[in-house]
Amino acid sequence: MSNPDSENALARGLMSMPADQTWSGIASRIDWHQKLSSGNCEVQLETLVELGKHDNVSGVCELVIGLAGSRIDSLRAAAATALERSVQPSSVETPALIAALADVTDGEISYWAATLLGRLGLQAMDATGALCDCVQESSFLPARERAVWALLKIGPAAREAMPVLKSVRETAPARLRTLCQNAIEEIGIGLNATGQRAA
Repeated sequence: MSNPDSENALARGLMSMPADQTWSGIASRIDWHQKLSSGNCEVQLETLVELGKHDNVSGVCELVIGLAGSRIDSLRAAAATALERSVQPSSVETPALIAALADVTDGEISYWAATLLGRLGLQAMDATGALCDCVQESSFLPARERAVWALLKIGPAAREAMPVLKSVRETAPARLRTLCQNAIEEIGIGLNATGQRAA
């Protein structure tokens, strides 16, 4: 990651921290950010293991997702563990997650971006179009499945996804077809509950 990119990621990370965050918590996140962006594999691995010991770590999503796409197996595995156990995105990180979702070089990166967008739920409604693109275009089936799950988590605010979900459902493998149907039902139920017409 270039210096300006690293500085932008750090700024997004700091903006994603709760206002009541203690200085020691902020200092930890700044330290984690610097270590994850250091380029030193040993330092990155130690930092990912440390992240896995904490709950609801925010402000480092972009860096950890990038490491989930590493060609070094230990980094890739540690990043996946941290993403599964500890990393919780904030809405400030949505643009970076949308950019990661569009990464066609590595399906793991788009998988984890979709996962974190799903964790944001309604706060990720701006990602609906990008999630639809992933559902239609990704060659990595788990990323497509995760993108559908994220649309389900966004709920009725993802109503623009209905035509895509219906189209993909027609030709999808069994699990993806089931996920599309579940998302259609969830989005449709929410639309009906708010008095809007389900697509």
